[in-house]
Amino acid sequence: MRTAYSALASLILVASPWLGASAQENETEEAPAATEEAETEEPGTDDIADQLNSRQQLQQTFTLERTIDGKVVETTKKTVTLTPGAPYRPTEAGETTLQQVQSAFDSEVLTRVEAFEEAKLDFTVADTDRDGRMTADEFKALVDGWRQTGARDADAPTEEIARERQYKALLEAIDPEAAKAEHAAYAEAKFAFISGAQEAIAREDYIREYLLDFDTMDENDDTLLQGDELMRFRAAVRGETLESPTP
Repeated sequence: MRTAYSALASLILVASPWLGASAQENETEEAPAATEEAETEEPGTDDIADQLNSRQQLQQTFTLERTIDGKVVETTKKTVTLTPGAPYRPTEAGETTLQQVQSAFDSEVLTRVEAFEEAKLDFTVADTDRDGRMTADEFKALVDGWRQTGARDADAPTEEIARERQYKALLEAIDPEAAKAEHAAYAEAKFAFISGAQEAIAREDYIREYLLDFDTMDENDDTLLQGDELMRFRAAVRGETLESPTP
């Protein structure tokens, strides 16, 4: 019998001091020979400072710990290289660098408790008419939302799968309507499977089927999905064909 975690995976982030000029260009490169046409005026102090600054890169290292039930299960370090003067510049989504690193780290692992919370949220989002039932059309709209935002994408565990995804993305860019129709067909087939061919499915039934997918992909029975397990789970709940298996 599985024992669910009593708390979600948590994160502790510690930022190390900034490292200036940690990736300077090679200073041993020979300077070009002087020519008669070369200007004899020496560069000013400001010019020298600009040249040095242009050669610098800033790096920040974050130490991240993943804990479950108060026990540390993983510790890793992430180093980010940034342009000078913008160490915490937010992205278009409004995230700072620290938040981006945290989000990426958090998305690498899914616990069974988190999967349960995802399923509850999914049903609430999908049930647009608030009748307590999810129809095939509502499920297809939910899955299409994941596809458009990448909200349920898992990192490719191998370079081979990453290249396969790049190729699929290229095909989708060439013919987006065909790609959308293909994903809709996957979602429709998935809904027919989890609903037993009924027209709609209740909230508790959707959650049960979602967790069954989780348990099926959790091959080592640790109530955690990551790497290949997580990638396959994300594909399974969308009804998509699984990626190439890892070696």
